Amino acid sequence: MKKIKKLLTMALTLAVCVTSYYTPTLAATNVTYVGKVYSEVTDAGESVSKVVINFGDARKVTGVDKDTFTVHAKASTDRIRKGTTVTSYGDYDIDRKIVKVETDGQYVTIYFDESEGATLAYLSSARNYPADLTYTIKQNKPIILTDENGVVIDESYTANYTTNNSVINAETAKFQSVKVENGINYQYYDAGASDSLIVWFHGNGEGDYLSSGNNVAQMLGNRGTVAWATDETQAIFGGAHVMAFQAPDTWYNAQKDELLKKAYNEINEVIKAKNIDPEKVYISGCSAGGYMTTRMLIAYPDLFKAAMISCPALDVATERGGETPTDAELSSLKNSDTAIWLVQGETDSSVKTEDCSVRLFNILTEGQELTKTEYKQDLNSDFTTSETKDGKYKLSLYETVEVQSETGEKSNKLEFAEDYNQDGINSLVQYNDHWSWIYTLNNNPKDKNGVSIMNWAASYGNVAK
Repeated sequence: MKKIKKLLTMALTLAVCVTSYYTPTLAATNVTYVGKVYSEVTDAGESVSKVVINFGDARKVTGVDKDTFTVHAKASTDRIRKGTTVTSYGDYDIDRKIVKVETDGQYVTIYFDESEGATLAYLSSARNYPADLTYTIKQNKPIILTDENGVVIDESYTANYTTNNSVINAETAKFQSVKVENGINYQYYDAGASDSLIVWFHGNGEGDYLSSGNNVAQMLGNRGTVAWATDETQAIFGGAHVMAFQAPDTWYNAQKDELLKKAYNEINEVIKAKNIDPEKVYISGCSAGGYMTTRMLIAYPDLFKAAMISCPALDVATERGGETPTDAELSSLKNSDTAIWLVQGETDSSVKTEDCSVRLFNILTEGQELTKTEYKQDLNSDFTTSETKDGKYKLSLYETVEVQSETGEKSNKLEFAEDYNQDGINSLVQYNDHWSWIYTLNNNPKDKNGVSIMNWAASYGNVAK
């Protein structure tokens, strides 16, 4: 039986300012220790995952448990929303839920439940934006401080705590921000001598807001940027540079704002500068970014070897300022060498599956023999992959389940395996039935031969592992 883990609302933080105080009943020393704040990009976005306190060389700390410290977090988007009527659904003022505490010599690591403490706040303007975050560390009871040989220095030790003003994230640190005047900003991962390139187009929520040029929301909103630079993914593609664009506003403006041409030019600049093999250029995108990906394939049919598209927002494009592709435009993709794998939920409350991925797949495969393969999964949703005999076109549809809220409202959800309490054991989490990109970014979809989506894409560049 699947056990559903309830998630708390996640919000956003980039600028981190931490103050400190201690319980008045404890006699504090005059020493102030620095706690470093670390984050991880989860499937649902970046979350502050832990704080590490360094008590200094030649010191050991014991007698610490989950109740020793209280860590308070406050996130605010007041600054960016000042003078507007925009509402934030992600600001918060909470004590972080501590799931475990570890000591290792001079270091104390406080781990948090990652279903809260996000580093992006969702605004009523349909954008995720970095909020200002204030962290406060309070010591609730004494700890034992010894030297490195175990000799007790103070068996009832209390102190002051502070942090620096940054969040440390090993995955995002791999990327560099590239800002292009009159162009499209992007995050770039340099794979050194590699001759492959992966291009990613984010969903609508990660576009720029009020021309801030933040160029980070697409990296923090989900794993759509960082997933391509993991050791596992890099091994699959034999090493690959990554370009993760941020829409100046929305990808639905692809044609009227000449975003297609701008992206094409910037991609070719990287291809030239990094000596990329034209046979090893890949593209992926989700939702509005799936629309942008589809538009790029139509406009530049010879640019990409393989495309991995999740829940492409084709049906709503016209009403949102874009142009829903015609049957003729989609049919033209059959003249291209680009292989295409589509992924979506069987239901999708944001963009209709039948009018998006299924429509595109049906046009691409008209008159062809198809094979269907069903996959059962323990926690992740079950799915079925349909594909052509030559494997050029594939469609993976994930089962959704109907759930009823406490107010009686019914909705469809996709199911995922997550470890937000950091205990090494996955639990079932249900998300909106639009969030099918999570499967793609975790290399979960498989074909009839058991080949996963990223490995399949890499095979078109003859580097699959």
